[in-house]
Formats: sequence, C-alpha cells, structure tokens
Amino acid sequence: MIKWIKSFLNSNESIESKAFNVILFVGLTVSIISAVTTYFEGIGLLATMSTLMCGVLVLIVMFTNYVLKLEYLSKVMLCYVINCFMMPVTFFACGGIDSGMPLYMICGLFIIAPLLTGRARGICFAISMVVHLGSIMLSYNYMAGAKPWFQYHTNILTTLDLKGRIVDVMASFLLVGLFLFSALVMMLKAYVKQRDIREELLAKLDDLSKKDELTKLYNRRELFNQLEDADLFKEPDYTVVMMDIDHFKVLNDTYGHLFGDEVLREVAGVLGAAVNEEVGEIAARYGGEEFALILRGSTLQEASKRVDEVRVKIGELRWEELPDVRVTISGGVVPAYGYENVTVLMSAADELLYDAKEAGRNRVFVMQGGL
Repeated sequence: MIKWIKSFLNSNESIESKAFNVILFVGLTVSIISAVTTYFEGIGLLATMSTLMCGVLVLIVMFTNYVLKLEYLSKVMLCYVINCFMMPVTFFACGGIDSGMPLYMICGLFIIAPLLTGRARGICFAISMVVHLGSIMLSYNYMAGAKPWFQYHTNILTTLDLKGRIVDVMASFLLVGLFLFSALVMMLKAYVKQRDIREELLAKLDDLSKKDELTKLYNRRELFNQLEDADLFKEPDYTVVMMDIDHFKVLNDTYGHLFGDEVLREVAGVLGAAVNEEVGEIAARYGGEEFALILRGSTLQEASKRVDEVRVKIGELRWEELPDVRVTISGGVVPAYGYENVTVLMSAADELLYDAKEAGRNRVFVMQGGL
C-alpha cells in the first residue's frame, strides 16, 4: 500500500486527479471501518447497512472512473449521491443530530471543493447544504422533548442512549479525523510534488533560454545580458577574450557535421572549465565556432597566460575514432577597462582574433601584442 502511494504521488497526473483518487481510496477505507464500528456499537442493522452502502457507492464510482474512464461523471456521482442520498439515509439510521453523523456530513461537503469546478461546484455545495440542514431540522422532530413541527411519527430515526451517543461521536470523530487528515496530507504531498516538477521545468526552460543547446555554454544573448549588467568599464580587472576554432569548416567538410559537433562540445568543455562563474567569469558560444570568455580578478598578463593555457589544452584534445586529428584555436584578449560600451569592446577583441588568424592561427594576441 505504501509503495502504491509513493508511486501514485510521483505520477504525472494532475493535482485534481490525484485529489480524486485520494478521496476514493481513503473514503472506501473509512466506509468499511465505519460499517464495522457501527456493527460493534450495536446501533442496528440499518445503520450498519447504510454505512456499508457508502463503501459500495465508492466502488461503483471507482468502476465508473477506472473501467469506464468517465472521470468527470464519477466526480459528479460521488459528490451528489453521497451528499444528497447516502448521507441523509445514514444520518437517520445512525442517530441523527444526536450522534456523530454531522461530522460525516462535513466530509461530504469537503469532497466537493477539490473534485468539481466553477458553477458546478457552487451548485452542488448549495444543494448539499440544503439537504444536510433539512436532515438536521427534520431529525429535531423526533428528538425526545422536542415539539414536532408537524404531526407525523415514525421510527425512522435511530435513538441512542447517552453512552451510545458518546461512543458514536468519539468513533465518528476518530474516523472523520482520519479521513480529513489522510486526504489533506496526500493531496498536499501531491501538490508539492507537482509544484516541484513545475519549478524544475521552469528552471530547465530558463536554462534553455540562456544556454547554447549543443555546447551548454551561455548563448550570445545571455552573454550580452550579463555584460550589460556587469561594471566592465569601471573595474580594471575584467578581460574579454574572443576565440575561434581554426579551419573548422575544413573539419566539417572532411569528417562530417557530427564530428564537428563533437569538436564544438569538447572545446566548449575546456573553455567552461577555465572560468569561475562564482566571481563573475563567463564562457559563451558567440556563434558558429566562435567563443567568448569574460575573465576577472587578474592582470592582463595573467589573463593572457590563462587563455594561452586553454589554447594548449585544446591542442591536446584527441578523438578515439580519429586519433590523428588535431584541433587548434586562435584568440584575442582585450582589457575591458576604459571602453564605452559592450559592442565596441567585443569588436576590439574580434579584431585581435582576426589578427591572430592572419598571423598563422593557433595563437593568442593581446591588446599590446601577441603571446
């Protein structure tokens, strides 16, 4: 049972469907226990049969829902038949207002809220409330010492003595409390699970909007967003790097686009490992085979050394299926301090990158010269 509950809570069903399933299974359990309790209380066969009929009703609703696949009809059946038929019958059979039955009536009203929606919910609640209040007022006509509202006498109302009333209220309180507590706990867990799934999905969507799908680095748009937010031009420790894979078109044309994609992923892995995002550093795919790095916390000379180490690591990459293939990368390094805007800054780094390629590739140029 516990394994089924965990599986159910982890399912992808909507919160409304989960609430309905919880109410069905908990309601069936409570109905059976109520029938047994009523029998041992000695209230009478009619009372026992009435409570047992509630369990049979739930089974019919389960059949309609799980076998016939009529979920909404099942919800309407459960709400109306329980509140407008089974509850009134059980109410009179088990002692009326002088027993614990009003607690069960509250349960009947409780199930309407999570199962129905809109106008159907309000109408069902109003009708059920009228039926319940009418049952309570009618039972007053048969209470000892009460003045009947109309002259009609019957033994439809089961009469309990003081001890019977106390025992029945205690048993009803226990069972209704069990139902409400179990139903609410399971529905809340289902809600929390669904909320977590939704938040995880939103986080993934947010990540997809910021990251390049192939390389998992930041995309160009997010790069510029972060650059606009950073104080690049006011802090002397920011360095911008533009890097481009050498002869990438030749790799694609010679070995195919799948291998080209693998090269992009491997190079991106080296670049991503070279930055520290906790201090505001960024690695991004600028476009095609071109990448950008934003380094921080070091002098231009130190940043240039880091970039050249990245160049060397990329040159050491090997592929098992093509062991003779070598990949190199060229780069341009520019200090961000003193530039007017991001566009001018990136253009300056791109020009240095172009100069590095013109000088023979597989090298990194910095603002005041090359390495």
